[in-house]
Amino acid sequence: MKILDEHLPAKDFVAFANHNLDMDLVCTGFSEARMKFYKNRVALWQKLRPAFDRAKLNSKSIKENGVLVESNEITSLILGEALEYFGRAFCNFYAHDELIQHGYFTWSEITNYYSSFFGVHSLLRLQGRCITRLWRPKGKQVYVFPYDFQQHKYVICLKGVEGKSAHEAAWSLYYEVYDGFTYSENTDFEYIFKKKHVGTYEEEMDFRNKINYEPYQGYDEIRNPHRIPAIVKFYVEKRFTTNEIELLSRLTTDPDFRFYARSALRLIFCYSMLMDIAKKNDELQSLLYSRKKSLSDFLKRVKPLEGDHTLCHRLQTILGLEVPSVAGTGSS
Repeated sequence: MKILDEHLPAKDFVAFANHNLDMDLVCTGFSEARMKFYKNRVALWQKLRPAFDRAKLNSKSIKENGVLVESNEITSLILGEALEYFGRAFCNFYAHDELIQHGYFTWSEITNYYSSFFGVHSLLRLQGRCITRLWRPKGKQVYVFPYDFQQHKYVICLKGVEGKSAHEAAWSLYYEVYDGFTYSENTDFEYIFKKKHVGTYEEEMDFRNKINYEPYQGYDEIRNPHRIPAIVKFYVEKRFTTNEIELLSRLTTDPDFRFYARSALRLIFCYSMLMDIAKKNDELQSLLYSRKKSLSDFLKRVKPLEGDHTLCHRLQTILGLEVPSVAGTGSS
């Protein structure tokens, strides 16, 4: 890992900070990424920190400037983390499903938020960038983004993250980066990343904060437990039988299903991008095959909501997990 410039002026990198990479460049840039870091559970910060320490750089060194680094390892580490956060988003999506079936509506919505939050982190990495902390556990978060993605050159700076919470930084950068992105394979995904389709970038974060932390917001299930059966029925009988992506895109503004639809779409979008990259990266293709088997085994053990019409089942088909379903609408 080589540090090319310890004090890169902001004027030299500001134009790259929120500039999206088109899908061809994403696939080309990740084409030679190695998946050993994912397999060995090595995070990006663990490789960046020693280089910064050797150069005697700290958060004060990049308060106004950035640090320009070059290494194909960074590209590999970022792709590994994209897959890691995809897995976390997947797990939280199905945890949300389990919680709502048992009447824990508020906590299911909070869990669904985390599915989207981890999906956002995966999608940021699939644009060759991430938010991380080099000086852990209490150090400032930094923003890592491509300066020249094909040459594996990256800027590490505080722009876009300084003074923001970890959640606010992720959501704001996600919408800034993806607002100009085009995924020509299916434009229905735009409902989860174009600014014009949301009220504000904070709305999902604000909803989670309101129901979890504000007095008398959320937790209606313990005030009115008699409503639980009707709400469960409303949820499990929602039908997802054909054109799931198109239906989910329409539901992203629905009062009852909007955040649920967004988390599901982000999962599918992450998967679609990973599969596109895998067409040019044999190591990722092999790893995805292995990971899909693990996710399939996970679902067999946690037994998500059953029934061919449910999104939990349809999502398994979309992601190629091929978990057999059993007729019915409840989990066994």
